[in-house]
Amino acid sequence: MKIRQARHRRALATIVTSAIMMSAVTITGSAGVVWSQSSLTEKQSDMTDTAVNYMNKLNESLVFENVYCASDPCEQINVVLTNVGHVGLEVSKVTISTSGFSKIHPVLNGQIMPKHSIAIPINDAGFSSYDILDVMVETHRGNIIRTQIST
Repeated sequence: MKIRQARHRRALATIVTSAIMMSAVTITGSAGVVWSQSSLTEKQSDMTDTAVNYMNKLNESLVFENVYCASDPCEQINVVLTNVGHVGLEVSKVTISTSGFSKIHPVLNGQIMPKHSIAIPINDAGFSSYDILDVMVETHRGNIIRTQIST
């Protein structure tokens, strides 16, 4: 009788082992599907953000409304910018330069809503030493516009 009970236990052990193995495979497979789904969602979100940023950069449109010296001799240049695009933008810096001279003016509050303007005064006594100055404006998204001013 002891032999029969031992054989009966072995058959039961095989069934239990098979059930445990199938459960482990099912759990591992489910974990893989959940992980791949979350990874796909993350990549999709990154692609959407990138596409939106490129579209916003393309929709930015900034023009110089006026660039002029506020005094004679020229010690202050006023740069008036207008956003003619469909999205709001932020001016990050204005650079005024020529050969041998460069003035980088960071803009702290340069947000411009569509169809609105902003005036940025830039002071430097060195402006009057040059006849022509290049004015370059850079937005937060990396767009650059340029013009020249005669002092």
